[in-house]
Amino acid sequence: MVKNKDKLIKIQIFLVFLIPLTPHITLSKNLQLDDIPVILFLVFFIMNFNLKKLKQKNYRQIIPLIIFTFYIFLQNIVINNEFIFSDGMRYIFYTALYISLLGNNNFNQYDIFFRNLTLFLNFFSILFFFLQIDLGTDSYNYWKIGFNENQWIFTDGRMNGFQAGGPNAFGGLISALNLYCISNSNLFYKRIFIVTGILGCFFTYSRAALIVLIFLLLVYLVLSKNIMEIFLIVLTVIFATNFGLLERITSEAETEGIQDRIEMQQATVSDISSRSLTNNLFGYGHGNYGIVRSDIKQTSKFSSELRPTGPHNSFLFLILDYGFVGLFLFLIIFIGPVKVFFKNIKKNILNKDFIFLGSFVAMSLTGDFIQNHSISILFFLVFFKLNISVNDE
Repeated sequence: MVKNKDKLIKIQIFLVFLIPLTPHITLSKNLQLDDIPVILFLVFFIMNFNLKKLKQKNYRQIIPLIIFTFYIFLQNIVINNEFIFSDGMRYIFYTALYISLLGNNNFNQYDIFFRNLTLFLNFFSILFFFLQIDLGTDSYNYWKIGFNENQWIFTDGRMNGFQAGGPNAFGGLISALNLYCISNSNLFYKRIFIVTGILGCFFTYSRAALIVLIFLLLVYLVLSKNIMEIFLIVLTVIFATNFGLLERITSEAETEGIQDRIEMQQATVSDISSRSLTNNLFGYGHGNYGIVRSDIKQTSKFSSELRPTGPHNSFLFLILDYGFVGLFLFLIIFIGPVKVFFKNIKKNILNKDFIFLGSFVAMSLTGDFIQNHSISILFFLVFFKLNISVNDE
């Protein structure tokens, strides 16, 4: 019976790793293709769920997540007069994931999923870039899955993956996954992940993701005394210069990406500093406000031709939607592992889970990564298993 339960939980975790690989394609009026892994996960969760197996100390770990989830549901009822909404359902899903991991905390068995997903995404990015192959757009009808043509002088296009959010989200996903796998592999696989990870990330032309990947990778290799692998980074970067690496870093005239993010974040900070105390405490509500460059207002007031987004900073996004109360309740979820990290920085900075989470947080300062649940699901998966390990010690 226990073996069957463990197998079902492993299937649940496998379904979680399918989420970043499942495009947002409409199947019917109320069903998208990327809903299927989530639905199947919840079906297995209900089959697996056994309240008696959860000890009282395990419940305490879940309380901060439940409180934040309860808060956003309550806020949505008060502001939007709705109970069911996308963000709330996602955090219910995260809670189910947390409980599932508590039921089977043999986490090393899941590393094969990390390794296979990372290798697939790396080679997908590299091969489809050179072959200039795309698989069409998803229901958002914006970014193609695979090669996306552009008018930049230094490259014919950039790569996007299966997840929502475009090439920057794809680059961030590749960056975080490769850091996790490099810090958790033997020398042979380390070298494979270094070369394919840097190239796979580079061909998305996401500057933030590439900078975070190379910087944290250098820190890890120096501290772990894998000095020879630094030369492998240098050789890979030199190879990437043939495909517009320097131009992408320096040529703001062609991309305007950095200025665009600065304007978005300045507009958000300005709005937060001038809005009412009630809005600052409790936010505007999920999905009610959006930003296009320096213009921030209700999403319904934007032209249908524009695509309002978040401020390209996950923490400003949380303040915008849920206020400072929401941000505080969200941060409380992570306080345990943060304390553990600072107690022994020298050791923990080499830990695969801390490296993954740190890279994700760093990239969330320049992107709405925490709100992009097609990739943030792995952020929460890594955090949950880390938090369980911390509490079991």
